[in-house]
Amino acid sequence: MKEISYRLRDAYATLLNPLTVESVVIPIFDERVNPKAVIPTYKGGKAYILITDQNEVETTNNQCTFRKTATIALDIVTKYPLNIGGKIASELISNTIQEIVLNGVGIQSIAIPEFQVLTTRLEFSRSFIENGDTETAYRKLLVFTHSIYEL
Repeated sequence: MKEISYRLRDAYATLLNPLTVESVVIPIFDERVNPKAVIPTYKGGKAYILITDQNEVETTNNQCTFRKTATIALDIVTKYPLNIGGKIASELISNTIQEIVLNGVGIQSIAIPEFQVLTTRLEFSRSFIENGDTETAYRKLLVFTHSIYEL
């Protein structure tokens, strides 16, 4: 059985870059924000996406190949001055991501060496708010599940 995690992250980065929402390019980072990156303003707040949590498990196999189920999480972050803003920006970004990933061939259109993505579905979506000393972050977490065939 081969490792899919980094390849799936790369496929999402390829599929979603550049992610443009209402003429604003929203940057995508792997796990952490690059401290040198310029974060754009969208709907009055700073916006970016993190490719975060991943899981994979072997599901079924036959005598020739392995199949696995792999999940990946996309964390949409929008930050505003303390107690300002709302969830609409993260929801609009989420909508754009879901249209790209789930409509048509989506992630299946990206060549992943040694693997074929058979199906993709949205496992769940969750919104939450974080208040800091000077900012309020409105976040939307999307978790996609994939059925993957090892070539």
